[in-house]
Amino acid sequence: MKILLVTSFPPSRGDLNEYGYHLACSLQNNPQVDLVILADETDDKNELEGFPVERCWRFDSMSNPLRLLSAIRKHNPDVVWFNIGFSTFARNPLAAFLALTVPGFARLSGCYTHITLHTIFERINLQDAGVRWPALYRTAGHLGTQLLLLANDVSVLLPSFRDDLEVRYGKRANRVQFRPHGTFDSSNHEKPIAAKSSERIILAFGYWGTYKRVDLLLDSMDEVVRSVPNAVLVIAGTNHPSTPGYLESMQKQSAGRSCVRFLGYVPETGLPELFSSASVLALPYTSAAGTSGVMHQACQYGLPMVASSIPEIVEIAGQEKIAVEFYPPGDARTLAAQLIRVLTSDQLHRRASQQNLLAAGLTPISEVTAGYVQFFQNRVFRSVPIPGRQVITQ
Repeated sequence: MKILLVTSFPPSRGDLNEYGYHLACSLQNNPQVDLVILADETDDKNELEGFPVERCWRFDSMSNPLRLLSAIRKHNPDVVWFNIGFSTFARNPLAAFLALTVPGFARLSGCYTHITLHTIFERINLQDAGVRWPALYRTAGHLGTQLLLLANDVSVLLPSFRDDLEVRYGKRANRVQFRPHGTFDSSNHEKPIAAKSSERIILAFGYWGTYKRVDLLLDSMDEVVRSVPNAVLVIAGTNHPSTPGYLESMQKQSAGRSCVRFLGYVPETGLPELFSSASVLALPYTSAAGTSGVMHQACQYGLPMVASSIPEIVEIAGQEKIAVEFYPPGDARTLAAQLIRVLTSDQLHRRASQQNLLAAGLTPISEVTAGYVQFFQNRVFRSVPIPGRQVITQ
């Protein structure tokens, strides 16, 4: 089965590039799959070895639909699999909207198309996203979702997302299903990895400035350090494309604070050391439009977590039996108290670590992708063939 995986892909730093990488790793190990990755262009020419990558689209480009459809026609695949959210292809609203037409047009050309949709528009907090014309964005988001639902099938990563789409879009959402996110590596599921120094590292990791902000963490650190003198907040990651300069402003405000460090972007190869050195992961979200890949990475390393009690994080924790200590959104005092609890209680830390390692082992990415491939085979083999292609009739 020939699969075209449309995704951001390292060394690009684009949206969902890490998830695309792990999907590709798993698919490469599946003997039933002939994989080609249709990835985003990047100025970094250090391509990862062993992956069949064609860089045929560029972030924020208006020409992405034409370029992607041309590449799809050239490869004549059995399956075109899109690993996307609403901002994967562009920050520019028009370019982003145009890119959402590609799955539907690819289906019209005779391909079986599948979308793993990491966000749903109705869950996006437009204030957090810095949207200037929310009414216009809501209309565009509704139309964009209808365009995505023209694909043969859509997978979402939380059951409530499927329910929301069914309520909002009715029969148009009858091919939406829930599938788990999956954890990325089974090699670390045997036991927690001890921190490499005497510091108690609070890790914050992600794309910062919209609904992920470090302001509250910075406000809580003085209180944390009073109870845990060797506590250090390590902030890893980069600015969200919509908020250039955010981390730089936070770093300037924190100048001279020895308990705060900014690492910047950490490549995939540096993540094992980063997560292994941490004592707890902080998820200081004000809202969320999708599931959290960072939570699943933390489970991989048996890392306890402290998170804002927004609905999506609460649902993920309950659905996948992940140990999380919650605090009310915006409550710096309770955030500090929860961090102190995790950092000072060996029993709580050990129990959360063991539970999260078990959670990681329940849904390895290899099993998740095997489920996708089996689903694709069933759908393609039910199709009606025409010369040179198999076409889905439903």
